[in-house]
Amino acid sequence: MLSVAIVGCEQIHAQDYLDTSLADPRVRVVAVASERDPARAQRLAAPHGLPVLDDFARLPEVDLAFVTTAIDDHEAAVAALLPRARHLFVEKPLAVSAERATALATQLAGRTCFSGFYLRTDPALQRLRQLARDGAIGTLTHLSLTAGHPGLLEGWLSDWPAHLDETRMGYGAFGDLAAHLLDFAAWLTARPLTVEHCRREQDARWPLDHGGEALLWAGDLPIHLRTSAILRGPRLAIRLDGTEATLELAAGRLLWHDAQGNQRVLAEDVVPGVPQGAMAVFDHLLGRTRPELANLADALAANRLLDDLYRRT
Repeated sequence: MLSVAIVGCEQIHAQDYLDTSLADPRVRVVAVASERDPARAQRLAAPHGLPVLDDFARLPEVDLAFVTTAIDDHEAAVAALLPRARHLFVEKPLAVSAERATALATQLAGRTCFSGFYLRTDPALQRLRQLARDGAIGTLTHLSLTAGHPGLLEGWLSDWPAHLDETRMGYGAFGDLAAHLLDFAAWLTARPLTVEHCRREQDARWPLDHGGEALLWAGDLPIHLRTSAILRGPRLAIRLDGTEATLELAAGRLLWHDAQGNQRVLAEDVVPGVPQGAMAVFDHLLGRTRPELANLADALAANRLLDDLYRRT
């Protein structure tokens, strides 16, 4: 059985990692800790009778720590946890800038470290990737990805104040969502990505960007990316156009179709989410290898691309 701690309660997925850990019979949650917001840690822990800590240095030894502090606090949290956690899951992005991510990666060298790129762990998206690699649509000619949620419109993102502070989270709502798509595109194409253009969207109602779009390249393959924290409707859409056909994830359905109107439904009710990523980590640590999990190099690559999108290089 894995012993797990939730460390930091400023990142919105702290609740998801806690719930997923509590629901998995292979896992025992040892504590919930937050130095910045112990009151929130108490609210998360109280329904389950879990110990609450306001000092990471007091955490007992655990197999796995989920680091869900604000991104700006990752370095301090990791430093406190290195003697206490055998393995670390550091929420994405790794740091508030590529420079700080590189320094943190040095600190983590030689340790098992995971990050929150859960799209890789979805079975339907793994099938999409394999079909594209097997030539099911011919040669890939274009990739487009859209991700979003209505969190700013509905107010639930504002319930987690760090997410409205670009200084603490490193990037705006656009970057928070784009990180997933950047990682997935790099994993899908197995090529380094470069940024050609990025446009971010602002609104006086919120102190940070709420979305945007970008054009990237993987070699000579164009990749269009769009994210929004004011999106109504399905939260994820992916389209791979090839020389012979198209693969598409739309409204939870994975489809293959061609120019003649032939169509096949390959999967339905596809809803990638945080629990899949956490359970994949549990699998991996308990002996069922999950090679698709993002490693430290993948997390660094995402940070560098986020810096490029935000024109910090």
